[in-house]
Amino acid sequence: MGNYIVLTNKDTFQTILENEGLQVVETYDFYFFEKLKAKYTIAKVIDENIKIQLFEEYEGKEYVNHIAVKFFERFETIEAAREELNEIVKASGNSEDSIHSKLVKTAEAVL
Repeated sequence: MGNYIVLTNKDTFQTILENEGLQVVETYDFYFFEKLKAKYTIAKVIDENIKIQLFEEYEGKEYVNHIAVKFFERFETIEAAREELNEIVKASGNSEDSIHSKLVKTAEAVL
């Protein structure tokens, strides 16, 4: 099982990054047609027993979920997690729109 996961934050969907069982490695902003669509964070899993808190706002209601880290897609290396992010960018639109998609690193932790 890999040591790294990718967490997503959007306007209506927030993942809590402050978790003693996670170490934030890098954060990226994802832009589509120059509009910020999401923030992606690569995190190292330090504790296999943690739960990730997710907040979602849908139709005026707020929902909180606590999901065990074992249910998240895992990556063996930071590079593999970065490759996944690049695939997300490529899949964001059809081939004509892909030139309007970009991923910008906004933060990097010192490991």
